[in-house]
Amino acid sequence: MDLADTQIKLLMELQYNFPLDEKPFDIVAGKLNLRTDLVLKETLNLIDSEIIKRVGMYVNFRSKGMEGALIAASIPLDQLDKFRREALHIRELTHNFIRNHPRYNVWYVLKAESKEALEKRVRDLMEEVKAEDYVILFSKRNLKLSVKYDLIRGISWSKNEKTPEKIPTADELGLNMEFLKALSYPLPIVERPFKALAERFGYREAELVDLISELRSKHVIKDYGATVNGEKVGITENAMLLINTDNIEESCNRIAENLNEATHVVLRESNKPWDYLCYCMLHGRSKAVIREASMKALGITGAKSYMLLYSLDNLKPGIVM
Repeated sequence: MDLADTQIKLLMELQYNFPLDEKPFDIVAGKLNLRTDLVLKETLNLIDSEIIKRVGMYVNFRSKGMEGALIAASIPLDQLDKFRREALHIRELTHNFIRNHPRYNVWYVLKAESKEALEKRVRDLMEEVKAEDYVILFSKRNLKLSVKYDLIRGISWSKNEKTPEKIPTADELGLNMEFLKALSYPLPIVERPFKALAERFGYREAELVDLISELRSKHVIKDYGATVNGEKVGITENAMLLINTDNIEESCNRIAENLNEATHVVLRESNKPWDYLCYCMLHGRSKAVIREASMKALGITGAKSYMLLYSLDNLKPGIVM
């Protein structure tokens, strides 16, 4: 979709610089020399056009006391449609793609309240679609989550904020789970988007904004701002890069800190022998820009070997978690 210059500037501002303020759209309007009502109207138009998926934030699943894993599965071709239909009804199942791996054709992410519960959910789902061969790659440490697109360069791009090893849980923070879940929902596109949420949970707006700021500093809140639909703005390719190195933890940290093109960077551990335990995602307008970024990752890490797995089909499109 062709975008006007004003739309591109607005999308970049909402992605990268959306203010944490009681009246964030006023600040955006001031920076772009536009009226607030026009910024609100255009943001709503971009949502209606499915260019913006949402404006808001994500709550780290660790703070909800959950475990996560990437699952690589060999699903029989005659069972793929059944698997797609089953996955659509599982809220905790996201990032569900067919990829160009010679053995495992489906790669998806699943979360559950414990590793044991997660393993059981995977096992039950795989039995349902007659997939006997699969690998569970548990999330050992999430090093980066920031899905933002540089619409000028045509590639995912964001600087990383160093993630602590321990993410506090809701109990440790003295917050109830209902409040954390409410933070996960999109913000309303109004002049004071935090007003209703503050009233619901008994905060003044300024108190709620300060609390969200504190939760961001503790990495409980991630990826604040607008989430853009890459397909709608020409970011049509995505690939999963998995690397194998002698020091996987150090290498994964290097990618998180130095590869701005990576959106997700996760250090993983496997339920069976598996050499590729550092994972990152790359998005771009072409395979060429993704290859360039992946070669940069290999240079940063000195990887012994790697897999670059492109998406062939999205089995759960439009899902934002």
